[in-house]
Amino acid sequence: MSPDQEFEDMLDSLEIVAESMEEEHIVPARADQLKRRRTRLNLQTDLLDSKARQHAIYRLYRNSTFRKFGAGFMIVSFIHLLLFLFADGLNPGGRNVFTLFLFIIYLWVSETFPLPVTALMAGVALVLLGEERDAAFSSYASDSVFMILGSLIMAQGISKSGAENLIIQKLLRPFTGSNYSLIFGTIVICSFMAAIIPDHSVAAIMLPIVLTIADKTEIRKRPNEMIALVLAVAFSCSIAGLATPSGGARNVIAMGFLEEIYDIRISYVQWVILAAPLTIALVPLVFLTLIMVNKVSYRSIDYYSESTHSIDDRQLIALSILGLTFFLFLTSGSNGLTLGTCAMIGGILMHVTGVLEWEDSRQRLRWGVMFIYGAALTMGKAMVEHGAAAWLAGGLYKLADYGSDIGGDTVVILMIIVVTVLLTNVMSDGAAAAILVPITLAVGYAADFNLALIAIITAISTAFAFMTSFGTPPNLIVQASGIPRPSDFVRNGLPLIIMSILLLIAAQTYYWDIASGWAGPPFTP
Repeated sequence: MSPDQEFEDMLDSLEIVAESMEEEHIVPARADQLKRRRTRLNLQTDLLDSKARQHAIYRLYRNSTFRKFGAGFMIVSFIHLLLFLFADGLNPGGRNVFTLFLFIIYLWVSETFPLPVTALMAGVALVLLGEERDAAFSSYASDSVFMILGSLIMAQGISKSGAENLIIQKLLRPFTGSNYSLIFGTIVICSFMAAIIPDHSVAAIMLPIVLTIADKTEIRKRPNEMIALVLAVAFSCSIAGLATPSGGARNVIAMGFLEEIYDIRISYVQWVILAAPLTIALVPLVFLTLIMVNKVSYRSIDYYSESTHSIDDRQLIALSILGLTFFLFLTSGSNGLTLGTCAMIGGILMHVTGVLEWEDSRQRLRWGVMFIYGAALTMGKAMVEHGAAAWLAGGLYKLADYGSDIGGDTVVILMIIVVTVLLTNVMSDGAAAAILVPITLAVGYAADFNLALIAIITAISTAFAFMTSFGTPPNLIVQASGIPRPSDFVRNGLPLIIMSILLLIAAQTYYWDIASGWAGPPFTP
């Protein structure tokens, strides 16, 4: 084909593009041949003129999404090169997964794309790297994901039925005199409830309750107070989850590894004796952190709630479903049902009984939060299967040998806590516990530490996932409200993590020496 014919074909293509743009109302319809010719010339100039092309590239460069993506891609590419050159103990699959892991974390923290979109990218990228399709996407439909979904649906039912007013009057009503008392009361109530039932269930129920109070006061108009209030729900659920074995999956994982590998069993009461005082001590620390970081000034609030002396049928049904679901949660170890199944039973009953319509769930639920948690699980699983997690944690824990020479046992414990906290903030707390507990127990065994204490220290440290929204389900549920941004988790979570680590070190050094005698074996020689 001659150059002239190629040029004519291109002009014909431009004509088709121009007509299409007119039909889609991208450009106005042409009234005469002059406008038609002008449109063709403009399109021809945009495609063929070098300056126009350079201007288009410049516009692309100015796009913040493109710049964030490009910067992250270059950073992780450089890290991948370093791993290729120096990480001899890491196989090619592990290098690829670890690099992808860092890239996904970067995209989440920088908010380059919407968080659910980045979450789906994780599964797709694993498939492109050679992972089996079922393995890459199975975690998006895990029991934990359905637990979050069911809990959110139940929370919608409680909210729509008006039953939250009943709960508010019984629990939060005494704390509604000021913004300080409301935030503190939220922390106290969530801490008590989440020590008994799963923390994410408490977060899913308490979040709409505190939002209802915020809507009926001026708190909703004050962004700093709103951030402090919703983060009070997330953080208090996390600190309560460490108080009892039933407070989170991470605790059960630690106890399971300890028994399976070293034949050491910890009872429910022994765990409470050692860990529950930490939750009590963390309550005022969470309150002070949220007040100071968000610069919340004290003021009285005027809250009015409707009379709830008479309860209607819908509220009674919603509360009955909630009570049934909590009973199933508490008996999940003996009734054969998983926590996700229990939560979905509650969510389904909300629809079957007419408390919720499907449109309520379809329009009001933030479905993307399930993808985020699924991505955290699938990335953690891939890190374990390809050896990247063991390589990362094992390499970091080699520093313990140097630490013991410098500062003794306390430095070793501190390093275990810090590494655990770092990892639990970039993947789900349960996955972090599954990765680290075997390694920390091995370190403790080599250093002749009490392994029961090492297991509890590791499990408690995984509860300090305050800096990211995807580190623990309560954070994800609060993030789904659309109020806190990822930067808010970092601002509030970092100082709280530092104080929590110091508190855990102090408890291990002073309180546990006394409490171990109360708890008895295996905490005593």
